[in-house]
Amino acid sequence: MPGKRASDPQAKLARVMEYQRALASFSRIASENLPPERLMQHACAQVSRVTHIRHSKVMRYRPDHGDLLMVAGVGWKPGLVGVATFSIDSASPPGRSIQTATPVMVEDLPNDGEFRMSPVLREHGIVSALNVPVMIDGETWGVLEVDAEEPRAFDDGDVGFMTTYANMIGMALARHEAQQGRIRVAQQHTEAEAVWRTLVQELQHRTKNNFQTIMSFIALQRRTARTQESRDRIASVMDRVHAIALAHDQLSMTEGTSQVEFCDYLRSLCAKIDPRRESVAIEVEADPAIMPLDRAVPAGLIVNELVTNAVKYAFDEAESGLIRVAFGMDDDTGEACVTVEDNGKGMGPPREGGLGLTLVDAFAQQLAGRVERDPVEKGTCTRVCFPLAI
Repeated sequence: MPGKRASDPQAKLARVMEYQRALASFSRIASENLPPERLMQHACAQVSRVTHIRHSKVMRYRPDHGDLLMVAGVGWKPGLVGVATFSIDSASPPGRSIQTATPVMVEDLPNDGEFRMSPVLREHGIVSALNVPVMIDGETWGVLEVDAEEPRAFDDGDVGFMTTYANMIGMALARHEAQQGRIRVAQQHTEAEAVWRTLVQELQHRTKNNFQTIMSFIALQRRTARTQESRDRIASVMDRVHAIALAHDQLSMTEGTSQVEFCDYLRSLCAKIDPRRESVAIEVEADPAIMPLDRAVPAGLIVNELVTNAVKYAFDEAESGLIRVAFGMDDDTGEACVTVEDNGKGMGPPREGGLGLTLVDAFAQQLAGRVERDPVEKGTCTRVCFPLAI
């Protein structure tokens, strides 16, 4: 049913019946103990067949990489499944679905001003896309997506079918993970340790749900804003909330202490920042370091502000450039230092109404640290050093 589909009642009824048969068939398959890879590949094939859309895929959210990995799919060029990755920032349709835990529809992706088109979709001539989140125990595990090569107006029937399919995938994956978890617990942990981990996971799930609710509310406010300036300011708030949520994705609990692997957090944080054009790259060089959550969050927000500032103001529209983020430890002083440097046109005078650098100074004070703006031959270099604990 490519392009604009027939809207007469008989055609709609036939489509609904086809969707129902597909869901009933998949519910039986999902109840079996299939390996997750086979189950998701079968799901992609069936979704593609029933929707009459040649391209479909399942993407798994990887907090440690800050991206979405295509783990199953049909209709794509050889070698992409298991290798191709997609962004999780709000300009990426699957990234928006991950951030808000809601379906995202785009009818004309190449000309849509709100979303950015990934190179994989551009290479395959994709025009329309529908993304729905795959949830496990209330937490977003990944995204199920169909990609059409012609304009397609997805309706409530399409969204309902895809959402139900994604929910069944999530339940099957949850059952598989629970089975694997029971095996691991029996092999490695005592009953008390298993209870502790379950409680911690429940807390993290609830925290993640709260962040998704906040993101959905802010996204709604952004859509109803009347001016571009208001939309830009709300988008900045979304970026800051997402930066905090990413820290919780990296959270581990050890002997009652909340800790974050800061190297992974930095990479994930910078991966979700949209460089706005392919000629600007963001690179991260970070030494491994475990950091308390109450230190990692303000440090991450500092990086978010500095990198976002560089993306917005360091380069002219047609100019290429590099934004480099570095993190390391000074063993002599016990300080952590994070540096953001670009090779753009320099900082220039402070911008009226600008909040970014004010926030950087405020977060540095929260860390009992100091902000150093080093002179460089070209561009801007800002370093923030702070103790890991007070």
